[in-house]
Amino acid sequence: IAGVGDEVAEKLGFEKVSEEFIGECKSKAVLFKHKKTGAEVMSVSNDDENKVFGIVFRTPPKDSTGIPHILEHSVLCGSRKYPLKEPFVELLKGSLHTFLNAFTYPDRTCYPVASTNSKDFYNLVDVYLDAVFFPKCIEDFQTFQQEGWHYELNDPSEDITYKGVWVWALFPDNTYGVDSGGDPLVIPKLTFEEFKEFHRKYYHPSNARIWFYGDDDPSERLRILSEYLDMFDASTAPNESKVEPQKLFSEPVRIVEKYPAGDGGDLKKKHMVCLNWLLSDKPLDLQTELTLGFLDHLLLGTPASPLRKVLLESGLGDAIIGGGVEDELLQPQFSIGLKGVSDDDIPKVEELIMSSLRKLAEEGFDTEAVEASMNTIEFSLRENNTGSFPRGLSLMLRSMGKWIYDMDPFEPLKYEQPLLDLKARIAEEGSKAVFSPLIEKFILNNPHCVTIEMQPDPEKASRDEAAEKENLEKVKASMTEEDLAELARATEELKLKQETPDPPEALKCVPSLSLHDIPKEPIRIPTEVGDINGVKVLQHDLFTNDVLYSEVVFDMSSLKQELLPLVPLFW
Repeated sequence: IAGVGDEVAEKLGFEKVSEEFIGECKSKAVLFKHKKTGAEVMSVSNDDENKVFGIVFRTPPKDSTGIPHILEHSVLCGSRKYPLKEPFVELLKGSLHTFLNAFTYPDRTCYPVASTNSKDFYNLVDVYLDAVFFPKCIEDFQTFQQEGWHYELNDPSEDITYKGVWVWALFPDNTYGVDSGGDPLVIPKLTFEEFKEFHRKYYHPSNARIWFYGDDDPSERLRILSEYLDMFDASTAPNESKVEPQKLFSEPVRIVEKYPAGDGGDLKKKHMVCLNWLLSDKPLDLQTELTLGFLDHLLLGTPASPLRKVLLESGLGDAIIGGGVEDELLQPQFSIGLKGVSDDDIPKVEELIMSSLRKLAEEGFDTEAVEASMNTIEFSLRENNTGSFPRGLSLMLRSMGKWIYDMDPFEPLKYEQPLLDLKARIAEEGSKAVFSPLIEKFILNNPHCVTIEMQPDPEKASRDEAAEKENLEKVKASMTEEDLAELARATEELKLKQETPDPPEALKCVPSLSLHDIPKEPIRIPTEVGDINGVKVLQHDLFTNDVLYSEVVFDMSSLKQELLPLVPLFW
């Protein structure tokens, strides 16, 4: 794999911080720092043609006005070089992208894109970089209105309501206690000034983590980046965007909230209850994290997993809520509960969860279940089969889970050694000695537990709506005739702008591929044709991370038609 010479990096304004070969994904990974701004870049080179780029900013909100989410949508509404209403809609018409999206986490905003065609890939990278650093929305009040109010009218479903309460209760003292997606009652309080300031402060190279992955030229990556990054000076954003850990509670908390339930069905049976633990006040080491992942799979990962099975077979509720271990934020959490519970069964659900966990800590897990779990997790780590989601993006998100908190971006990509160590520990000490102490420490003896009970309330939705309406009425009542006329005019202007197509000269600036940018030759897969005892065997020598795939095909043409439906009996 070709690398970037130190002098080339230096000339483009970057210094090499560290470099590793990562066998797990057969890649050479180099961490660079942009000298002028401090922007960090992970440049991962391998022979994967599905190239991935991502730029991620740490964006912890101070309140629930939803700035991070509104901004994520707004920056995609035209930029300095691409002054269209929706450059991406146009871009997609002439692109071969394999992924293009953006997402807001509670503490970061990601803009990833992928393509197998190099020219297309760099076009997309350029449009994304221009969008995040020089968006039109920070000068354009109308985009702010359009994207800000646009969410206000969306109705949150019951699950979102529950998730909001759970996160807010578990993290009362840090940024996770507010809603990065926005609370409909708080969104209207957001001002254009705050919106602009949030962009100025956090959408800055000093606060960025940039990821490149694939078979493109690593020097070209730095060249494209330097054009943008060199326009900025260092800022204090990284200090201001630091996520502070939530301190652990000394005793458990119980919260009862109402959620908007539909009128249908028996409301008595529409309660939800969920137990949530914050597992640690600091990030865990890789070994503990991996072991917790196994424990999570053992408890809940398959229909036969003991905790899942006992809850579903109890008949106390309709479905499981709480996804077990969640570890993509600064501190890991564990949550489990049931929905569709009747009012008087709530204590029974809580008791069943606790007694099942106590029993598992005392008795341990079935040996076969531990082996099966080990096999499943190792297989999924090795195969890294992400379906239509690019592999390089899945690795980026994995790496970002540590890197965004100023930890080692290489570590999450390397699982071979921790996996070997864990297997050796289980072989030597037995699985009970490995997993029982974790259940005891992180769950049974952990006082930072929040129990959330959600009660159905058919009137809640209309009450919230009425409160919102009253808010708007108050605003309206405080406005003069001139204000109202101005509001009507601005609304009309926004509508007109939304309906007016982009001028042809603006459309011309969007890059698109032409026929000669597309390779004429298909990709050839290495194929060796052999023969074993007169049977034709095709072999393909590819890097599959020690996973062997085989397919045996029989010719069924000699079988009578009416017998074909019986063939599956032999599978």
